[in-house]
Amino acid sequence: TFNIANNHLADQGESGIIETSKNLDELGIFYFGCHDRQVGECSIKTKEINGRKIGWAGFSMVYGKLDEELAIDKIKHLASSTDLVIVNMHWGVEYEHHFNKAQQTLAHKLIDAGADIIIGHHPHVVQGMEIYKKRPIFYSLGNFIFDQYFSLDTQQGLGVLLEINDDNFDIILLPIKSKASQISWMDQKEKDIFLEEVVSWSLLQAEDVDQILSNAQR
Repeated sequence: TFNIANNHLADQGESGIIETSKNLDELGIFYFGCHDRQVGECSIKTKEINGRKIGWAGFSMVYGKLDEELAIDKIKHLASSTDLVIVNMHWGVEYEHHFNKAQQTLAHKLIDAGADIIIGHHPHVVQGMEIYKKRPIFYSLGNFIFDQYFSLDTQQGLGVLLEINDDNFDIILLPIKSKASQISWMDQKEKDIFLEEVVSWSLLQAEDVDQILSNAQR
């Protein structure tokens, strides 16, 4: 799956969006998402995986506010017609590890509407996470492959592995690092330091911290 909702999707205008969609279709890549601040049919998509119908949504709110009512309606529709709803959000302030109130308020509304997990990106660094109504919110996973070599923070990222079972899902955190855009796993010492920092940026109960750290890849 490939979320394309971000603030650069329309850099080459409407023709660029059309060409991007055409190329992804020809490559057989499953994708979703509209350009920044837009909510429409391109925002959502569904796919059946191992007998379960999964709903994906992609939204971007970098250069202004998102139409929250439309976004919430999309999530309600997915929640009523799928077994699991995964929301990708392009939001937040660049290089800030702490998520802001606008992110949190919208995240809670989307979960209230039926989202099961929210995965954020845009700040270029990892932000904290939160568990709301037993649903995880990753406010920013940081960079994956990006030519920002000027700091350690912009060369650290977080992967999220979902293991879907009968009535729920488990999450495994995958701490990664980048050197000259080459991705590798963090070693044990790096992971321990990094995950402690992630916890410090997060809004979590003690039991959630224990579970999250125990589920991090070792």
